[in-house]
Amino acid sequence: SETREVGSHFHVFSIYQLREGDIKDESEEEIIPLLRFSTQCYAEKIQWIDLMSQSCAYCDSDEFALASQEQKRDEKTRQQKQSRSQRGTLPKLVFEAPNLITRNPSGHNLNQKSKSFRSKSSSKDAARSNKISYPPSKPMHRQASPSYLSSEGAHAQNYRGLFNLLLIILFVSNFRLLLDTIGKHGFIWNELAALKGFSEAPLADFPFVSGLLTVQAFVVGAYLIEYTLSRNWIGSTFGMALHIVNTNATLGVVMAIVWYLIDHPVVGAMLIMQATITWLKLISYVHANYDYRATSHDNHKATLALVKDLDEEGLSISYPQNVTLGDIYYFWFAPTLTYQIAFPRAPFIRWTKVVTLMLHLFASATLVAFLAAQVVAPNLDSLVRDLEANRGEVRTHVIGDYLLKLSITSTYIWLLGFYGFFHCFLNVTAELLRFGDRVFYRDWWNASEVSAYWRLWNMPVHYWLVRHVYFPSVRIGLSKTGATFVVFFISAVLHEVLISVPCHMIRIHSFLAMMGQIPLIFLTKMIDRRFPGSSIGNVIFWISFCFVGQPMAMLLYTIDYWEIHHYADSLAMEELEANATGSKLKIPFAAIGRFFGASSEL
Repeated sequence: SETREVGSHFHVFSIYQLREGDIKDESEEEIIPLLRFSTQCYAEKIQWIDLMSQSCAYCDSDEFALASQEQKRDEKTRQQKQSRSQRGTLPKLVFEAPNLITRNPSGHNLNQKSKSFRSKSSSKDAARSNKISYPPSKPMHRQASPSYLSSEGAHAQNYRGLFNLLLIILFVSNFRLLLDTIGKHGFIWNELAALKGFSEAPLADFPFVSGLLTVQAFVVGAYLIEYTLSRNWIGSTFGMALHIVNTNATLGVVMAIVWYLIDHPVVGAMLIMQATITWLKLISYVHANYDYRATSHDNHKATLALVKDLDEEGLSISYPQNVTLGDIYYFWFAPTLTYQIAFPRAPFIRWTKVVTLMLHLFASATLVAFLAAQVVAPNLDSLVRDLEANRGEVRTHVIGDYLLKLSITSTYIWLLGFYGFFHCFLNVTAELLRFGDRVFYRDWWNASEVSAYWRLWNMPVHYWLVRHVYFPSVRIGLSKTGATFVVFFISAVLHEVLISVPCHMIRIHSFLAMMGQIPLIFLTKMIDRRFPGSSIGNVIFWISFCFVGQPMAMLLYTIDYWEIHHYADSLAMEELEANATGSKLKIPFAAIGRFFGASSEL
């Protein structure tokens, strides 16, 4: 109402919604009224207008800008504290808009929208109240503020757009690399689909089957020894001696089977890996049950009190009730290397999750096989041909060239292998066994120091080393540095066994690479203490592991394969080359190449 009579209503403000968000369309069908605020007192209207004007003026003031900046600093400090909760990892990289107050001029974008909003009101007061003055002298620069990409940190950083750009660049560059490889070596998916060379793998032969049966025999042997100890049928010293012999024979006998009876490296690696996992599990089984025997029933209850999500059987179990054949085989199948008297259990099996993870596992395994066949095997074939042409002479620039060719692909294979095994396969196993604790890895990709990577990337092995190597070493009097050295020494030996034994040669490349982690740990820790939150240590970790370490190991072991098998039969090969054409040098790596679909035979 324009008059100031009794009963009049004075318009203060209105709120409308555009149905499709189109501010250019002023048709009444597209504008939805939400709220109209009026008052019967003209004085109250003047007070409301003054209050809104003061609020807009405050939003334009330096006081509001300082308060907003202080709130941003507090929010950033809080985020940094949360992100640094895990020692040795990088702070969070923000990919979403932070929940902070954004400082915009008062009346921001209202002139554009006010016309359509005013069209719903016939009140001239409403029209006048929506008009925002914006004089030419209005100051646009109101405070000292750094640029958005500067290091002062005054603005909340959001790198989502740059991250999307990097993904596009990554896809385009690697697609180009794949096209170059296909153009040079051909598209070998058909050979991969046919699994050429896999029929040569002696999976059904006696050595492989006997190796698997031997592993199971030692598992049963560990149960029988522990059963007799739990019943006090034999003495503790004699029983532990039997355990030591049985446990170490698990790995030693299988190593002998692979070394003397299995020529195929892939098959030998599968058997060695199974034996090594069983060896680690049996050590934990023996060590944990030794501790259970030495403690009382009350201590068993105190131990169980630390474990949550137990089933009904696990709530009341104690030693020696856990010494059963079913118990040791549940532990043997479970995705863990550390034995305990009861494990957290899931209430039921989610079959949808099992199917989903199996599909992911199949996809990742297929991609690994494709990359190995399309990129890795042809490049290693080419390396061997270069060695043959140069009669074994290794040139630095040639190694550098192959290192660059294999670095990106080996990183993809490693990441896909990690996802396929640690996420898909272990989660499938845990789901089928209702195994509750499924933290098989943490955010190792954010490691700002090398020691954080080793703590986070493989939690089952980390738990085993901490419980059965590190702290026992500390208890016998070693310093923390000495115990760390023992941990890396054992890990280095096992890494070398897993590679050298299936390939029938003793080399120390993996051993030296693992022991070389110790100086890297001290270097990256020093950098992390000197520059907390920086990415220097993380960059060193990625370069040393993915762009130097793995492709270099691949090249060194390939060269060693060729040297051993070439020079052992050099005279015979020269005679064959003189008397026949198209002679073929068969080495164990050629079988791997054919298994992954490599077209050339070496």
